[in-house]
Amino acid sequence: MQIKTSDLPGIGKRYSFKTVEGDQVTVILHHNGNREIYHFGPEDEDDPDFTLTLSDEESRQLGTILLGVDYQPVTDDRVELFLKNIRLEWLRVDKDSCIANQKIIDSKIRSRTGSTIIGIQRGNTMIGSPDINEVILPGDVLLAIGNREQTRSLDSLCKLE
Repeated sequence: MQIKTSDLPGIGKRYSFKTVEGDQVTVILHHNGNREIYHFGPEDEDDPDFTLTLSDEESRQLGTILLGVDYQPVTDDRVELFLKNIRLEWLRVDKDSCIANQKIIDSKIRSRTGSTIIGIQRGNTMIGSPDINEVILPGDVLLAIGNREQTRSLDSLCKLE
């Protein structure tokens, strides 16, 4: 899929792509964080079939859903095959972990392991795209992205004292 981008002076940035079925999708990301999503059918390039305006928070929540942060509909083997060298892993933080009770930025997970935390499940709450100042708590389940070695390294940190 090819995504076309263009700057919109005074507004933000525009992203457009065609779906496999020939539909056109355009997203305008405003400087204030709001997003406008436009859908055009394969035969209609002038008037959108529908538009949707989302706040920054709503957009981030939708993004976590689209990323599969709280639900993966395919098996690990299929995800690994599809993403080739990239893996999404759910890793539980033990109470004695060396990263427990630390902010993400202070734990230096990215520089120590190469993995990136893209979500945290804390009980029934899902934190998508957590802020670097989010504190990792014992019992949290981290959604991490990286290659096999990187996610294994983070899994070790989640267990080590």
